[in-house]
Amino acid sequence: MNAPRQPLNKYCLGLLLAALVLAGLGSGAAAAAKPAAAEETLTKGEAVMLISATDFMKQKIGELFSWTVGYDVTKVNRVRLTPTINYVRALPKKVPPDGRTVVEVVASVDDPSGLLNIAGVRADLSSIGRLANTMLVDNGLFGDERSGDGVYTLQTSVSQKIDLGFKDIPVAVANKKGWLALAKTTLDIRKNPLILEARCQPNRVLADGRSSVTISVRVDNPGRLADVAAVLADLRQFGLPDRVGLLNDGLRGDKAANDDLWTIQFALPAGVSPGTYLVPIQVTNLVGGLAAGETTLAVYK
Repeated sequence: MNAPRQPLNKYCLGLLLAALVLAGLGSGAAAAAKPAAAEETLTKGEAVMLISATDFMKQKIGELFSWTVGYDVTKVNRVRLTPTINYVRALPKKVPPDGRTVVEVVASVDDPSGLLNIAGVRADLSSIGRLANTMLVDNGLFGDERSGDGVYTLQTSVSQKIDLGFKDIPVAVANKKGWLALAKTTLDIRKNPLILEARCQPNRVLADGRSSVTISVRVDNPGRLADVAAVLADLRQFGLPDRVGLLNDGLRGDKAANDDLWTIQFALPAGVSPGTYLVPIQVTNLVGGLAAGETTLAVYK
């Protein structure tokens, strides 16, 4: 059996809408009120439908919901309650799974009530074989540069058991009011170095026994550049030793020490036949990674 309809006098409905106007809800809701005879009645359901059909109420209801994030409490009280994560970074972005290369995860956070309202910042390192709930610190220790500046840091490494590829590191920040913000950064787990550039200067040289050639190789190594074991050029076709190591010491033609550029200078022997030569280049690192490439040198007489 259906429940009896509970009538609502249209005159009372007008008073209700007028009260909404006085409460600061605007004139849109008041426009829906129409003078009516006292004896005409509406059910509660009809009253709700009539009120919600006004443009003003549609606007207010729409402000309460977002089709991208769901219910948005900030639209209710106009005060932001959740902390924010300005950025999350992992340095270096490319790292080998060697269990020793240090990776820093850095998160810059803030809170509407100030940094003292931050309860903690944690990272899930399970994708790289470490703890799933690891705390970041903002105390000026353990890799953190400055205490209390809102930049939280942790230092870790990638387990040797982790497969190569991209790994996400989620980061969460919670404040003392119980609100949470989430973000993530990504590590590129790789073993092999890359040869970004290899060239001879000049790339065309006279075989007179006095002309000097400089070979430069720019290297990208996962982890640290200091972990590059060797950069070699095969000069046997010019009558020189088997493979010659390029240097990164800032001397003998090298522009700067310990950067990403390795260099070697040599004099081309006089007996080299004219032609265009491919010079093989090989790069190895301490985790057993290998990269191979080449550059060209034209010889004339």
